Amino acid sequence: MLTERFKSDYQAILKKCDSTLFRHPQLSTAERLQALIPLANQYPDADVYGQGGLVREFEAEVATKLGQEDAIFLPSGTMAQVMALRIWAEEKNNNTVAFHPSSHLQLHEQNAYQVLHGLQSVLLGQPDKVIALVDIEIINTDIAALLIELPMREIGGQLPSWEQLQSQSEWARQQNVAFHLDGARLWSCESYYQKSLSEIASLFDSVYVSFYKDLDGIAGAVLAGSKYFIDKARIWSRRCGGNLITQFPDVLAAKIGLDKHLPLMPEYVDKAGRIAEFFNQQDNIRVIPKLPPCNLFHLVISQTDSELMPKVAKWFQQNDIALLPLPRTCDKNYSRFEITIGQNGIALSNEQWKTAIKSFADFIR
Repeated sequence: MLTERFKSDYQAILKKCDSTLFRHPQLSTAERLQALIPLANQYPDADVYGQGGLVREFEAEVATKLGQEDAIFLPSGTMAQVMALRIWAEEKNNNTVAFHPSSHLQLHEQNAYQVLHGLQSVLLGQPDKVIALVDIEIINTDIAALLIELPMREIGGQLPSWEQLQSQSEWARQQNVAFHLDGARLWSCESYYQKSLSEIASLFDSVYVSFYKDLDGIAGAVLAGSKYFIDKARIWSRRCGGNLITQFPDVLAAKIGLDKHLPLMPEYVDKAGRIAEFFNQQDNIRVIPKLPPCNLFHLVISQTDSELMPKVAKWFQQNDIALLPLPRTCDKNYSRFEITIGQNGIALSNEQWKTAIKSFADFIR
């Protein structure tokens, strides 16, 4: 088990490295705020309780990208998704919803969907695999909504095929079940499906997207859907405390991130595939999934964190290159890491990363 002191020292080592494989460059709070100023100059008046040019323009922009009628900006995805499921539960007069065992709602929200909204869940599919149509067809109880995550973070960014998605969407429509998309990282899915964001989102009745992950925003999310659905969401936003007095810093950062990183997403996805290939060439590192469909994948190394991480930190210091964040999970047999390729990853050539990864794998044996 890593100590808090080691974690703090490790983060300091990461900051000192000349190159980092994962995510985007880390800015200071002052640098982040300064980056907002040019766009802020175009909107001299702050939004007030969701009203104002900046917020409404951005909501409309995202709704258009997702092919939806309307959208609402919210402080967090945790708030957005349980609101969406609550709305569908009331519409269908049914408080049971379905999602994968690895869903954020199941693992990271202290059962908010149950405690705050009185919803019950049906868990679908195998923990380490994407949901298949057969997993849905065997549900033996009525459900109001089915939540699908694209890509599925906890299992390494895996994605179902386009045909699978279409069949699940059709099943939901035939069964009068709302089909909701957890699209926290949806931005990276266009390359795999060879479909636009709006084409992907068109399979769903409601869509959530995040701005502080792949797009490097400060915070915030958008919930999109029909105008009727979003009108309901605005009421629930007020009830849940999401209708903040002003959100312009988060919205400015979200818009900048969308404009900057979305055009680069195909390059991030392509780079993730090449980086995964280099890790796959090492016999002491396992990549999940072996062929990443998006810019996210997991690495598994068969050493405990207390055994592995001091070696990792030493290699970083000797080479001024950071390849791994702190492990997401670990047990007596392995450590598991999440790699998200962004602006940092494309800063070095494939040959440079290949050489670094080979050196690193040899060092940690």
